[in-house]
Amino acid sequence: MPTDIVERFAERLKATRNEKSMTQVALSEKAGIETTYLSDLENAKKEPCLRVIDMLATGLGVSMSALLKGL
Repeated sequence: MPTDIVERFAERLKATRNEKSMTQVALSEKAGIETTYLSDLENAKKEPCLRVIDMLATGLGVSMSALLKGL
């Protein structure tokens, strides 16, 4: 398990997206972000701000707390 919070968030984001059977393109469209940015988030190359986490949660149909719980 990664020790860095950005890496743990990246894993949670990707796992949640896969559980919802969504592609990166589908999630990026629903969340209103660029697909390349989403890829960077899922690979822990970028660190999201709270606004982006909220947009991702909305796009995934989950709460922000679901994405952040236990990180």
